Order: sequence, then structure tokens, then C-alpha cells
Amino acid sequence: MKKHITIFLILIMTLIMAGCSDTVETNNTTSSDLTSFTTIDLNGETVTEDIFADYDITMVNVWATWCGPCVNEFPALGELKRQLPENYNLITICTDGNRDSSNALNILSSNNADFTVLIPSEELENGFLSTVDAIPTTIFVDSNGNLVGSRQLGAPGFDEASIIDGYMELIENAYSELK
Repeated sequence: MKKHITIFLILIMTLIMAGCSDTVETNNTTSSDLTSFTTIDLNGETVTEDIFADYDITMVNVWATWCGPCVNEFPALGELKRQLPENYNLITICTDGNRDSSNALNILSSNNADFTVLIPSEELENGFLSTVDAIPTTIFVDSNGNLVGSRQLGAPGFDEASIIDGYMELIENAYSELK
């Protein structure tokens, strides 16, 4: 019996640590950056790569409404957005936003998270998102949408304070690559 409990606990911990898998089919025209795209946000507004132009670094968090680890980091992401200096931005891409936009809006509202949430277009799904193996995944881009810094799989901490600190460190590291 002890052996079964141990195996069960190891399996649960592995699933928690791995995040949530969200495989996207790829094609031959894969773009791993965000230098050129057109999509909409949760409010139905058109968004292009110009969303990055006014910021030195933009943090892009990829998530889904059904992903527990994704939703669990939302209070920290909301607070992080409020703490960011003016030259940094935070946006997200909700991989199931086109199918579950009302739930995505509820998650934002209930976590006091005020940032732009993109709904993947076919262009994003076949391009950048095809390089995302699991969620939550966070990347950092410069003002032109070029990837900078390190890709973060999962949250960089276990509580709100350590998640905020971890993302701030990753943002600063990405910014240091621009100098």
C-alpha cells in the first residue's frame, strides 16, 4: 500500500511541476518570434506586433483557462503588471481564448489582472505558438518582437512574492541583453 501511495504522490508532483501540455500543430512556416502577426484581444480589438513598440521589454505569458498552474499565477501577474516600470509591459496569450473567452475574462476580473490578453489567430498558432511545448510558458521580447532573455516554463516561484521577484529578475536579465 505504501508503494502505491508513493507512486501516486510522485505522479501528482510530476504533473504539477510539468505544467499543462497544450500542443499546437505546426506547419513549415514556423516563426519562433513575434516580429509580425495580426490577431485580436479578448475585447475584440485588432492587435499587431506594434503592441511592443512603446516598451523596451514586453513579457508574454502563454496560458489556458483549463490550466491550473496558469490560473494560479494570475494574482502575481496582476500585481507584477502594476509594479512594472513604464518601459516594461506584460501581455498574455490565452490559447483557448477563442473557445472560452468569457471564462478568460472571469479569470482576469477575479484576479484583479489588468493586461492585454491576445486570442491566437491561425498565424500565431502556426507560428510562435507552435514552439510552445507546455503552459504556462513566458517569453520576453524587445520593442520589435524579437525574443530576448530566457524562456520560462511554469512560474518562477511558488507564492505571489517569489513569482513577482522571479519574473522581475527575468525581465531585468532580458533588458540587460539589449544594452
